[in-house]
Amino acid sequence: MSDFLKKLKGIFIVESPTDGQATEADATAKSETSGSKPAPAPTPTPTVSVPAGKASEKFYDILLGAMETNNQEGFDYLEYKKSLQTLAKMPMDEQTRYLSAFAAAQAMGVTPQKLSESAGFYLKVLQSEDTKFQESVNTQRQKQIGNKEKAIADMEATIKAKGEQIARLTEEIQAHQNDMEQMKAEISDAVVKIETTLSDFHATYEELTGQIGKDMENISKYLK
Repeated sequence: MSDFLKKLKGIFIVESPTDGQATEADATAKSETSGSKPAPAPTPTPTVSVPAGKASEKFYDILLGAMETNNQEGFDYLEYKKSLQTLAKMPMDEQTRYLSAFAAAQAMGVTPQKLSESAGFYLKVLQSEDTKFQESVNTQRQKQIGNKEKAIADMEATIKAKGEQIARLTEEIQAHQNDMEQMKAEISDAVVKIETTLSDFHATYEELTGQIGKDMENISKYLK
């Protein structure tokens, strides 16, 4: 970490934000820039409970690093902010603190307009970082969530299609079973008819051949 970035952290951060506590100086900065549009919060998955956001030292490093990279020459908003931070330790009201910090800046030819323009410049730097971060998050969201949601939708469609196929096959199986039972009944009826016919034929055959056999015996017995 560069010395300048350490100084920036000293200006904007008093306590470590890892505990989720924003500093008094940071709160002042937020009130100064209340007109700026806050970064939109990511839309959580409906079934997931997303915890409230809190200030993170990791992201302070990223954002302040962008400000460091784009630091303007000469006395600008950052130097003015440092003066405000130093005066915050002294017993004076807010207006007096801002006027006192500006007195030193004024000696260097700085005007309120230049200070405001400088602060606006850093806001644009941070807004650019916000845009880049949002794009990165959207890419990760698409990669880790969007693609899986599409896969889930495809699986649901496949499950529905296979369910319909199973229902259709179940109906076909039931129809085949009904046909099979009907065929079994028809076979049973056919067997009964065939066997009855065969039995009747055999009974007739036995009766007829019996009569012929009896006549043959009588012929042999009586016609000598």
